[in-house]
Amino acid sequence: MYQINLLLKNIYLIIFSIIIIIINEDNGLFINGQGLPDGFCPQPLIYRNSTNREADIENGYNFVGETKCLLPCPSPLFTKTQWDSYFMMSLIMGTISMFASLFLIITYSPLVNKKHTRHTVGILCMSIGIFLIMVSDGRQFWDKESGEKKYCPEPGRYARQSDTKCLTTGLFFQFGCVTAIGWWSILAVDLWMTIAKKVQTTRKQIIYYLVGLNTVSLILTFGPVLKNQYGFGNAAIGCWMLDLKYQYGFFWIPVGICLTVGSIFIGLIFWEIYKISDAVKKRYLKKHIKPLCLIVLMCLEFFYMFIYYSYVTANQPTYNKHVAEYIMCLIINAANVPGSYTCELKTVSPTAQFLFLIAIRLMGLQGLIFYGLTAATKKVWANSWICKDLLKLFKFLSKIFYNDDNDDGTEVDNNSSINSNYSSDDGAGDSDDGAGSDKFTKSSTNGGGETLDSNASSLEISGVETNNGTPRINSPDNLQP
Repeated sequence: MYQINLLLKNIYLIIFSIIIIIINEDNGLFINGQGLPDGFCPQPLIYRNSTNREADIENGYNFVGETKCLLPCPSPLFTKTQWDSYFMMSLIMGTISMFASLFLIITYSPLVNKKHTRHTVGILCMSIGIFLIMVSDGRQFWDKESGEKKYCPEPGRYARQSDTKCLTTGLFFQFGCVTAIGWWSILAVDLWMTIAKKVQTTRKQIIYYLVGLNTVSLILTFGPVLKNQYGFGNAAIGCWMLDLKYQYGFFWIPVGICLTVGSIFIGLIFWEIYKISDAVKKRYLKKHIKPLCLIVLMCLEFFYMFIYYSYVTANQPTYNKHVAEYIMCLIINAANVPGSYTCELKTVSPTAQFLFLIAIRLMGLQGLIFYGLTAATKKVWANSWICKDLLKLFKFLSKIFYNDDNDDGTEVDNNSSINSNYSSDDGAGDSDDGAGSDKFTKSSTNGGGETLDSNASSLEISGVETNNGTPRINSPDNLQP
């Protein structure tokens, strides 16, 4: 009886699968219409009986085609293990880069650095941009317990601009990215101007740089808010712009312009170094090697991110086809025991995605290595009021402790001398026999006819001994404790 039931079940599944395939191929109803039984969604898809589909889509529910099935959050583009590795990477590297960039911000801020140039302003602003990126990263150490709930508030719902945390992190991330790459290109121009000795920038020009770049960054950041573009996407680990046209218009095209400008001036820097003599070349390379390495390294990272994203976008139709095949696999195996089958979704490479995500999260650490651990940074801190006040405090405390030690030593010396005198007095009282006496008497007749003992061989007064005419001052080393 059991075998008959199992046979009928398998026949039913085969017939059901054939019907689904025929309907999908002929009419496209699985993706574009209702091709599934009402109330049924294969795992890990989530069924939702929506009463207002458009409102649900705006709130972040990601329906599969025209069905009532939702994609799980985070998306099945990556396995749970891969998602966990991405979020853990953002937690570790994001935290390290956040504190590294914070150190650079403090170092080059007016709080510590009183002398500002075009170069120090560029480092400060780029560090602020990187810091904002890290603060808005996928997972931070202060909210790691929330896990995916920050970006997946409900099962099957992706966070959107209406969620406060999503909007805040999205704005910080966008402003930080645009600011960081904008000032990176300025630093490339600045390094070329420094090596080539072309232009001396005035304070007024630095103010123009600040106002101009920050204005552009604010426009590129708040422009997408008007179209409710910030949200948690299928392949992201944080909230950002959702639609491709806004991503290109408000981010990738400006990034491409900055990359072009920065790359041109990096080439000019190498040309200037190539033209000068070997002796001067060595001196310039020694002085500017760290900033040059950072600019070139960040250029490679930005280029990788740009090329990778362009590649993924160009292959989007192929990935959509793979998603449809993945969902069809779930439908066919819907009645099977979970774990007895495997439906793989082959889209982007997990390794390439990991490199894409970690590239920008290395920049804070790189900034600390190439801009923070330098002689210039050491000089800034040495001349800062913080260092000077700490040095004064250290000297003050040292003086207090030194004086306390001296007072203790003086007290010991005084006590030792007093004890010595007491001992001498006792000895004088005990020795009354003529030549061996150390007793002091008056030397001349003075009314009472008292005389000084001529046989006294030594004299002791207030801790000073004389023996055979040689004076010696008593010290604690000469006394028994």
